[in-house]
Amino acid sequence: MTMLQKHRIRRITFALTASLATMTAATACGAPGVPTDNDDWPTIAFLVPMDRNHEYGRNYVSALREAAEENHVNAFVMNSNYDASVQASQMKIAIAKKVDGIVIWPALYGAEEPMLVQAERAGIPVNISNSQPPEILDPSLFHAFTGPNDQRIGELQGKELAKLLGGKGTYVYIGGTPGNAAAINRQIGLEREMANHPDITLLGSQPGNFDKNQAQTAASALISRFGNQIDAVVTPDDIMASGAAQALEAAGMAGKVMLLGHNYAPVARSMLEKGTMSTTLFQSPCWDSTHALTTMMDVLNGKDVPEVSYMPLPVVTKDNLDEFTPNGCLPDDYSDNATN
Repeated sequence: MTMLQKHRIRRITFALTASLATMTAATACGAPGVPTDNDDWPTIAFLVPMDRNHEYGRNYVSALREAAEENHVNAFVMNSNYDASVQASQMKIAIAKKVDGIVIWPALYGAEEPMLVQAERAGIPVNISNSQPPEILDPSLFHAFTGPNDQRIGELQGKELAKLLGGKGTYVYIGGTPGNAAAINRQIGLEREMANHPDITLLGSQPGNFDKNQAQTAASALISRFGNQIDAVVTPDDIMASGAAQALEAAGMAGKVMLLGHNYAPVARSMLEKGTMSTTLFQSPCWDSTHALTTMMDVLNGKDVPEVSYMPLPVVTKDNLDEFTPNGCLPDDYSDNATN
């Protein structure tokens, strides 16, 4: 009997109990995040830190729901808004619901372990999506990680920066949210790559918290401090890059200072077309959530899955932007030659 068959039996028992309790209590239905169950489909809970509040999150969940429908899966999605305590409560909800599998996109770097232990005790398999866990985390607590290699993102940004500057110059860095896994690892990767380019100097950095307005404020502060010394601005997110672009424009530096981002959001395409952004990396929310879903399905069906599956991260410039759809899926014929 596969793991999926065992969990399906548990779910049917739980569903009957819950149905009787619902009729007795006459409770309301249609709570946020709860899909209309198809009883013969497996239910996979997705604990995500962002949904409607962030463009990438919206597209991740949208692609997830479409893929779930196509693959006959009930996707039970809960958003914690980057609050680790809320996500911990959501894990308890998923366990109480006796879902077949759980995919967690951690709200806070390193906060996964207690939740993974709870799921293991409940006999529910877990995969991790999007934000790679710390290396010290016991790998037996989860089956697989799928998503971007965030340190590789930083490295690729560093390589593009060195190329654009011709190996010599200066830059400022607008980071993500302190404590967030993506923010931490992308900065680590960038710093590791820049160690190979001693003639490129980091003038200063400030967090932008993955927010356009806060990134604009951070960029304005850095521009006020360093002014025309700045050759480039690097940020690990296109939404923050758009805030930095506004600060550069206000200072009369738009198009004169190189701007590097990541994600290839719609705003990045516009900036690349206008020449106010130099380059970005394409991170597909479609690939991200779809692979999280299909990998968990393989786990439930007893198949062997890779411990780590990294998504491709194409470099996008003004010259090749038409090859990719912002916030979309990778082209069907795309092949990635780099080891991401």
